[in-house]
Parts: sequence; structure tokens; C-alpha cells
Amino acid sequence: GLWGLVNNAGVSAFGEVEFASLDNYKKVAEINLWGTVRVTKAFLPLIRRAKGRVVNITSMLGRMVSPSRSCYCISKFGVAAFSDCLRQEMYRWGVRVILIEPSNFVAA
Repeated sequence: GLWGLVNNAGVSAFGEVEFASLDNYKKVAEINLWGTVRVTKAFLPLIRRAKGRVVNITSMLGRMVSPSRSCYCISKFGVAAFSDCLRQEMYRWGVRVILIEPSNFVAA
């Protein structure tokens, strides 16, 4: 088995909704959300066998929004929802799912 998996994808695109292209939304979601889902699904049988843990790192923008960050916020909200669902599903297998939501280091 595999004891731990850490997903830490984090690309962003800036722009107000009206002006952000669909390609930007897709690019950010492909890496941040779908990359997390793909990697987790690939390794989950090994994690479950070892009763290990999955650690997903999102952002505070996965729980609250910020202007001009909708591409990023959507992808991180998705990772948070995925983590919450996975946590409930894996509980009976003894697998822990942890979500870390750090603050904004760019603006600090």
C-alpha cells in the first residue's frame, strides 16, 4: 500500500468574469481540480489498503471568493467539495482525508 498522498496543484488566472476566457477556466480547472481527482483516483486503492491518508491543499479562496479570481476560486471550491465527499466515503475504510486551506501569500 501507499501511506500518504499530497495533492498541491495550484495555477491561477486573473480576470473579471466578463473578460476571462473559457480556455482560462478550463486550463485552471484541468490542473487544480481534475489533476487532483485523477491522481487521487489512481492511488486510492493503495491508500485504502494501507489505511493511509490523502492531503489536498487548496486555498482560502476555496471557501470564499475574490474579485478577478473566479477561475481559481471555482477550481478550489471543487477540490474542497471533492475532499469533503471523499472524506465521508473513506471513513469506513480508515482512510483520513485532510484539506489544508492556506491564506493568500501573493498579496502578503
